[in-house]
Amino acid sequence: MIYAVGYQDMSLEQGPKIVIQKHITKEEYENHKSELAEAHKISAMDNVHNLLVQNGEEFLKYSANAENHLKLEEKVVYLEANRLLTNYLSSLSMFIDYGERYNQKHFGKEEMKKFQEKTHDFYDSHVSYRFMALMRNYTLHYAFPLSVIHQSVNGANGIFASKNTLLKFDAWKLVKEDIKQMPDLISLDVHVDISMMFLKKLFQDYVYDIAPLVLRGIEYLNGMIKDVRGKMPVLITFNSIEELRKGNLSLDIIDIKIYAHAFEIIKQHPSINITEK
Repeated sequence: MIYAVGYQDMSLEQGPKIVIQKHITKEEYENHKSELAEAHKISAMDNVHNLLVQNGEEFLKYSANAENHLKLEEKVVYLEANRLLTNYLSSLSMFIDYGERYNQKHFGKEEMKKFQEKTHDFYDSHVSYRFMALMRNYTLHYAFPLSVIHQSVNGANGIFASKNTLLKFDAWKLVKEDIKQMPDLISLDVHVDISMMFLKKLFQDYVYDIAPLVLRGIEYLNGMIKDVRGKMPVLITFNSIEELRKGNLSLDIIDIKIYAHAFEIIKQHPSINITEK
């Protein structure tokens, strides 16, 4: 296998073309791949956090307009509200799973344990967080979380969880005592909103920890771009010169958008200040 680095060029006559700048060793090629992978380490957690926020906001928006929705058939409202809430609860569980996995993958078991300790602290200290965390299990193993549609001239209008129905589930753990202190009709909006706040904190902590690695990858890419005089860097492999002449080669075209997006995520962090030169 022959390894090379080059760039993608464009001409009016020939269109896009790949220019090989120089051959490199396998070790150099793998080092390029390793350094350039840093920016990708933020994307998976950002994607699942965005999914979480989107699902949470969609449920809150739907619930806030319950009075208008209740002009429709009640079954439609019942299914849609539960669908949106179930989506949020699923993405909450997914975010925690991703957080544990990616902290272990990128930082090691100690960082994974620190992440778990934060989630355990949230669980022990905050009703809304543990309520939503276990509501996922309730939804998966027992019933839809929202079971009562309430319409009243004077009272609250909307779709609620029933305290009596929730308490029939045997696996609430600490949350059982929390639920006993709640009203008979439980609005889940505030609990979704507060749990999203804690999950945002977990995401921000992850970004803060991984920012030095991602910034290093961005700086590395900038160096590569300078080496190819501002063109789009490309990593290239081929089996032989003869195969190259036939056009048989593999290309790894570096997507600069990924790095720009990673940089924006870091810039938006409330505890990170970046001075651009």
